[in-house]
Amino acid sequence: EKLKVVPYCPRDQVTLSSHELGQPNVYQDVLDPSIYVRLPVVDPQYPLHTDDELVVWTTTPWTLVSNAAVAVDPGLTYARAIPAGDDNVYVLAEARVEAVLGEGAAVLDRFPGQDIVGAGYAPPFPFIPASAYGPRGHTVLPADFVTATDGTGLVHTAIAFGEDDFRLGEQFGLNVINPVRLDGTYDERIGPYAGRFVKDADPDLIEDLKDRGRILKAERIEHSYPHCWRCGTPLLYYAKPSWYIATSQLKDRLL
Repeated sequence: EKLKVVPYCPRDQVTLSSHELGQPNVYQDVLDPSIYVRLPVVDPQYPLHTDDELVVWTTTPWTLVSNAAVAVDPGLTYARAIPAGDDNVYVLAEARVEAVLGEGAAVLDRFPGQDIVGAGYAPPFPFIPASAYGPRGHTVLPADFVTATDGTGLVHTAIAFGEDDFRLGEQFGLNVINPVRLDGTYDERIGPYAGRFVKDADPDLIEDLKDRGRILKAERIEHSYPHCWRCGTPLLYYAKPSWYIATSQLKDRLL
């Protein structure tokens, strides 16, 4: 029995196997939110300054309530940059400055991701404190899955809701905090959103972020997303205990 992030149907309350995900019509093109979120730096690490803002991108706003860390590529070049007509300093991969901040953005500093590992920031939502995740909660961590091909080169990490996120949490000793019940609704830890189905809460979560000045930009994106082959419900990638047969331990005997 092991805690692992798995594709999960909150309506049928079952885990799906990789074989089931490979069936026709499981992946469907859908319109989802695409938001760039501002995370103010509160515990800077040179070359960052207090009140610089890390910029992360996500198409699953519902996972932001349990943001645990921000992942960087230690060897990728990052920048402190100011968009034209803006006084705020944003931190993101240098390769993504123009795409995210627009033409005319001025780059103030360049540095490798390794230089900002350990910096602390204010999370998107206050429901779960950094201490709940452990000493590395709400800090910048090095990771091997970060790219600069899309997004910002800074990856929002929610340990319970992604395979890479979960692996990063294991590596750095972050506690797995999963505030989503088996029926896909938030539990009491998520305050005014408790009892709401997570994907239905996306618009209100985005408005909440906008009201607090934490959205850099919000768009819609069409992408392929897996759905339950039984009932058509969008799947959640979700950390839950399941039973596994450890065939890897029997490999030599089988061969």
